[in-house]
Amino acid sequence: MRGQDGELRAFYNICTHRGNKVVREQPAGNASGFSCNFHGWTYDLEGRLRHLPDAPEFPGLDPCDLGLRGLAVGVWENFVFVHPAGNPPPVSLDDWLGEVKAALVGGPLSKLQPSAIFRATVKVNWKVFHDAFSEGYHVATIHRRSVADAFISKDNPYCHLAAVRLYRHHHIASIVGGNPDHRPTRAEQLVARYGGSKYGVSSVDLFDQLPAGLNPERQPAWALDIVEVFPGFAAHVGVDYCYTYNFWPTAPDRTEWEMRLYQMPARNLGEVIARQYTAVVLRDTVREDVNTTEATQQNLMSGFIQHLPLGLQEVLLRHRYDVVDACVRGANA
Repeated sequence: MRGQDGELRAFYNICTHRGNKVVREQPAGNASGFSCNFHGWTYDLEGRLRHLPDAPEFPGLDPCDLGLRGLAVGVWENFVFVHPAGNPPPVSLDDWLGEVKAALVGGPLSKLQPSAIFRATVKVNWKVFHDAFSEGYHVATIHRRSVADAFISKDNPYCHLAAVRLYRHHHIASIVGGNPDHRPTRAEQLVARYGGSKYGVSSVDLFDQLPAGLNPERQPAWALDIVEVFPGFAAHVGVDYCYTYNFWPTAPDRTEWEMRLYQMPARNLGEVIARQYTAVVLRDTVREDVNTTEATQQNLMSGFIQHLPLGLQEVLLRHRYDVVDACVRGANA
């Protein structure tokens, strides 16, 4: 929430009296404060306890000690990051992002506006879920009836990565996507005519606006860069659009997932329709990705598979599991 002083803050959604939630509906919108619907304890936008019903029955209690518990907050390219350790966090957001922040500075992210949100609760481990979006090897198969023909070409039938940057915790990979032999559908023709460039393929003449960290090889058929910030955030960044994934594990085999699409503001009705078309295509494409995850989780839980024979194009998966392993070993040391 943003307080009356304009400062952005984050709090655990926990009343400090008996632990009830102070926000029961979807936590978005505007409010002047928050009142627990159990006993009426009320908090302001700075998290301070402002009203304690029947206060004389709580002798010796100091309301200043019973405000909402805060968390560390940081902002990068209009994305809000929250750390559960409180203030100050063990590492600053700038230090945590490190090379990823440097690679994307000056890019399109701060110019984009949210245009679509998709959410799901999926019966899958967060790492297995994350894996489904971390390579292009699957495009020709799982997306063969949707975007594969527009995305892959004879020269790159398995959507090989154009560039990979591995850092201590995070990584970035460049995806090329554009089939010169693709015959656009009538809907694609209308979108290209009235709404700008075709979905998933950026205009080469816009590449000079990109920072050096995006599409570093300046591939003419570049589609996007997969930017994954450990542990559970990913941004797929194109020349004038971006969509993000958040993976929040709620159990070893359950993940709360959210995808948000960001696009440049529409300048006319044609672009409005084109952006809606992009959102629908992206939604349907991602549903194909999500379709594999629960079946994979069920089979992994059987214990039959003891190792994963990952290929070179699955380097982001390899790297993430190395980072997870290092974190687990460090925690147990």
